[in-house]
Amino acid sequence: MPVWQQIYESEALSDNNIEILSVAMDVQGADAARPFVDNAGATFETVVDRENILGQQYRFKAIPNGYLINSDGTVEYRRLGGFDIRRAETRQIVEDWIDRPAAPAAETPEVDAMGDEHDQANSLFRQGEAAYRTGDAARAIELWRRAVELEPDNFIIRKQIWALENPEKFYDSDVDYAWQRDQMQLGR
Repeated sequence: MPVWQQIYESEALSDNNIEILSVAMDVQGADAARPFVDNAGATFETVVDRENILGQQYRFKAIPNGYLINSDGTVEYRRLGGFDIRRAETRQIVEDWIDRPAAPAAETPEVDAMGDEHDQANSLFRQGEAAYRTGDAARAIELWRRAVELEPDNFIIRKQIWALENPEKFYDSDVDYAWQRDQMQLGR
């Protein structure tokens, strides 16, 4: 987020009337996301998708994702997964687009490539989110584990389980990405 804040404060962004919107994917809501926003000093809009509505609608199962959308609402660029602004190539794509909002080739899997498992996993995710919202974290985790059985590479769902069971890996300081990679390799 700090790099996004630097871009947000850039003259090129304001000169071109461009906005940044970040979306946190966390069933624990705004209170869980707020420290990241505050620590980055982010002044651009951040919203929270507790129900993974975007993952279902736009067919992704990992973050970070990037969308560059023109003033007409047309998606001119889309990259699902790996859209890390700290990487030089990603930053260059964004800066080029800011300088001349034009359409680089969209990078995305075909929508239908995910199949029914994605829809079923997201249905279980939403059921788990509803259970979590009513205070039944154990039921939520049970439903999310079933979702992960259907779609083992759905990082968004896995992250919700991990964050509830191991909050120190997510919320106490920096996010422990090495630990997450280890969990994926262990199939957890």
